Amino acid sequence: MSMTPLQFSPTLNRMIRQDEPTRLGDPTRPFLDVAVREGRADDARQWLDYYLLEFKNIWFIFGVWDWYMVRYYLDRTGDDHWQYLLEQSIAPWIGTTAGLKGMPIARVEVEGHNARLSIPDYEWTFYLTEGDQRFDLTLNSPKEQQQRWSDWRATIERAIRAADSGEFNRLLDAYVSEARLIHDILCDWAWALLTFLARTWGESVLDEVLRVTEAPWVTARYEKLRDMNLNDSLQLTIEGMRGHFSGPNRAGTINVIEEADRYVLVFDACGTGGRMRRGDPLVGSGARTEPPYNFLMVQNAYDWTWQREGVCAYCAHCAVVNQILPIEGLGRPMRMTEYPANANDACRWIIYKDLKGFPADAYRAVGKEPPSHP
Repeated sequence: MSMTPLQFSPTLNRMIRQDEPTRLGDPTRPFLDVAVREGRADDARQWLDYYLLEFKNIWFIFGVWDWYMVRYYLDRTGDDHWQYLLEQSIAPWIGTTAGLKGMPIARVEVEGHNARLSIPDYEWTFYLTEGDQRFDLTLNSPKEQQQRWSDWRATIERAIRAADSGEFNRLLDAYVSEARLIHDILCDWAWALLTFLARTWGESVLDEVLRVTEAPWVTARYEKLRDMNLNDSLQLTIEGMRGHFSGPNRAGTINVIEEADRYVLVFDACGTGGRMRRGDPLVGSGARTEPPYNFLMVQNAYDWTWQREGVCAYCAHCAVVNQILPIEGLGRPMRMTEYPANANDACRWIIYKDLKGFPADAYRAVGKEPPSHP
């Protein structure tokens, strides 16, 4: 590890991992652990900042998407339905996602477009705070979380300077546990909101919902997509899936297979749809299709379910993000999705080395005609 794969990307205007393609799916944390253990304090700080950024980028995406889905509902029913929406879409299961037994139902208190959800005798009160077209989720109040994480950063900096690997990993484990909980609640809420909207107006409404609520964050994250080469696209794609806590033990592992004309990204399980369909092994929560979640599997076939019946409503968003919106905006998919009918099977994304070389099936599966040129 003498030459760091963490390098500045002119396309993204920030640091990003630029490993060999088949190593991009390795978790980021080991790079950080080695830097601390070897006493390379400056490298360790840089790796720490990047590791935390992987999580924060995903929180932002979920916060934006969830906000747009909330607005979709409230714009049609009125802001006085805000508490009702929370009571139906998040209060029944948030404690289970946090690892609590007995399916406790959270108490909901609202103030404007903000909210607090609390469960008796649980260490955290969950705060939803409305920002600029997004929600922030914090464990206790935003001020308390900011102070806690500020104190944490000062403490972990001391461990880095002392090359105290044991203390460093203890502190980092505590942060990752909080980060993963925030991720999982925001992620579960996305499937919950899709479920709530579909059961309110019928599952076919998700065609419109997925488009109007995803386009804003897709545009933000992939605003430079036209300028990206193959390596840029691969690096940004895999970075996001590491930030989703994908793979065994939720360590951020993706198996990247290089073939002659493509890269195949294997998620077993991905930290979003795969985790929710299977259940979370770390906290012991079950599949999100079961109580207390009861999230939606789409019954009929649509363009946004790859013309397939019985697709997870959350996973259907990959048809829109990976294929439908890029085809409409760029003339080609960004990625090709191989959605597994069996939740225990791995999900696969395919990125072709020739970004204009996606097969006809990548278009027709989502109701699009492939280009007529070779």
